[in-house]
Amino acid sequence: MADPQPIPSSGDPAAARGPESPPRTAGSAATRSDWDRRKWYILAAICVAQFMVVLDVAVVNVALPSIRNDLHFSVESLQWVLSAYAIFFGGFLLLGGRLADVFGRRRLFMTGLVLFAGASLACGLSWNEASLITFRCIQGLGGALLSPAALSILVTTFAEGRERNLALGIWGGIAGSGAAAGTLLGGVLTSAFGWQWIFFVNVPIGAVLIGMSPFLLPASRVEGERRGFDIPGAVTVTAGLMILVYGLTRATQIGWGAAETITLLAVAAALLIGFIVIELRARHSLLPMRILGLATPRAANIVGFLIGAALFSQFFLLSLYMQQVLGYSALKTGVAYIATTFLVVVSAVVAQSLVNRVGTRVVLPIGLVLAAVAVLLYTRLPVHGSYVTNLLPGFLLTGIGLGLAFVPDSIAALTGARGDEAGAASGLINTSQQIGGAVGIAAITTIATTASTNFARSHVSLGALLPSASLVHGFQVAFYALAGVLAGAAALAVVLIKPEVAGAEAGAVTAPAAAPATASRRGPSPQPVRVLGLVPASVAGAGPGSYQRSLFRAAQEQAPAGMMIDEFDIGALPDYPGDGQAVGDAEPVQVARLRSAMQQAEAVLVATPQYDRDVGGAMRNAFAWAARAADDGGRSRKPLAVMGPSCDERDMREAQAQLREALGDGRSEGDGDGGFQVIWSCVRADGERTGGRPGARAGAGDVRESVRGLLATLSDAAQPAGQTA
Repeated sequence: MADPQPIPSSGDPAAARGPESPPRTAGSAATRSDWDRRKWYILAAICVAQFMVVLDVAVVNVALPSIRNDLHFSVESLQWVLSAYAIFFGGFLLLGGRLADVFGRRRLFMTGLVLFAGASLACGLSWNEASLITFRCIQGLGGALLSPAALSILVTTFAEGRERNLALGIWGGIAGSGAAAGTLLGGVLTSAFGWQWIFFVNVPIGAVLIGMSPFLLPASRVEGERRGFDIPGAVTVTAGLMILVYGLTRATQIGWGAAETITLLAVAAALLIGFIVIELRARHSLLPMRILGLATPRAANIVGFLIGAALFSQFFLLSLYMQQVLGYSALKTGVAYIATTFLVVVSAVVAQSLVNRVGTRVVLPIGLVLAAVAVLLYTRLPVHGSYVTNLLPGFLLTGIGLGLAFVPDSIAALTGARGDEAGAASGLINTSQQIGGAVGIAAITTIATTASTNFARSHVSLGALLPSASLVHGFQVAFYALAGVLAGAAALAVVLIKPEVAGAEAGAVTAPAAAPATASRRGPSPQPVRVLGLVPASVAGAGPGSYQRSLFRAAQEQAPAGMMIDEFDIGALPDYPGDGQAVGDAEPVQVARLRSAMQQAEAVLVATPQYDRDVGGAMRNAFAWAARAADDGGRSRKPLAVMGPSCDERDMREAQAQLREALGDGRSEGDGDGGFQVIWSCVRADGERTGGRPGARAGAGDVRESVRGLLATLSDAAQPAGQTA
């Protein structure tokens, strides 16, 4: 029997819905506690991989002088050691995220690791300019496949709410500290072993992760089905992003008004506009427009773009100040970032706890304001500065502010994304931050250079101090601009993230009400509702085009704000052994997954299997296991919403009888409802007579309306007393 997987509402097996579960191997079984422990090992593995990728954006900075001397780079070509990686990393991130959804997250994660580790080895063995730049391109491509796949594994492994926020806090601390740690590690490795080791260090880490992945990570893909792929969208967005980053890089060399710069940016804009047009019409879109239609993810990506611009630019300017003005060595420059690195990790863990208490809308602006204050301190950097007096206060505030900003922004960017959209949502926020970094560095370089040049022209009398003084003046002006960017990001976070959404992001799980609400009443904003949809996906006749699956697609489309519907394939559960019979020393892995899913859900949704004996048997089997799973933890009367097969009176009686039979096999309380609080709604089939005007027949709108009404009632029933809207 095939291993059960959460099934995406669109019928796409390539992207599982809801928290992931361990892959099944022959003869294996795992308890829920085993999976709970394993999730954190998965988090550790993907965090190490992400740290390695983020690290490589910054680790090269301090090694550039050594690379130039050893490989005889020209001054003009040296910057391409950085830019080649950035162009391919930023250009392929969105494509990498969607590929993870379609072809499997573990598969893309491992593919990215192989490319990244192999290219790292080749970078260290490079013999001239062309070879190093080529291998850096491949390394960037590997990172673009690896990074969104890793984040989408996190999203589908941990349930939305407190558990996912904690995981994202750890993720954010590791990833957010990568830029600062890259400078530190780059300085240490370059000084002690040579610049080659900033690349060689990735090889053993990558090899270990590649070896562990097949045994540790879930496959995140249901076998046996395929999905279309948006090739025109993939070509336009990848080409558009790559040309955009390339154009921004060239602008810092040849000027913003140069014909080449204007042409490149115009072509990039045309391609990206074309991508949006394609996505609005595509059947299998690369970037589901539903994600951009969600207010919180949309706001998070705007803010993420600005955070990327400020973060990359800040470390770029500070590294130049320490090395070119204060005369720090590569090693000393790296060590200077220790305080920031440490505090980013600590504040990121604190951030997830604060989000659970007060919401993203409060924590995110606080972090951005602290980061802005830190940047304002850098505007006072003198020519003859000291680390303790002039740099350390800003480094401390930067670490706290970035941790408090990076984590809630990541949480907000993934809020409401379905499991089959996790890769796309992950790729989008990564792309926003990386493109923001490219735009930020290009713009801030122009600002600093222009200010330095103007200062030098008007202060010739400074003599020998002029070069350093003009550099510092340019940095100061650039830091004022970055402070404005961060302050603007804080204001946007307050305006664009709504209070009620922030409350939902806190992820508080509450007990269901004793009975469904029959009328709306005033009160606090409703809490988010996680609904478990029981879908017999692997049963004959219950495939993507079946009645049951079409109703679940309608439910996904009509779900009210805050409702998350996870689908679970009950067709692959083992046969129920009967009451009082032992299952074995360990609980079957499929049952452990059902138990975990039932505990995380506030409500359950099913479509009745009228007249279908195979589907009806799968439903009875699932409710029997559900009752047994709840016996050891006590039963709460979860609302159970039932989408009936039609509104014909005979059909309704038959469907209700089948449901009572299925629930009766639970035998937990003897009340005929299996301990559930049943909410019933008939769903008119297309073409069914509506009972209105003579000859009137139901259409798609009637189906959606009946599903929408049922889900609204279910949302009220799942709210705690006094929380219905």
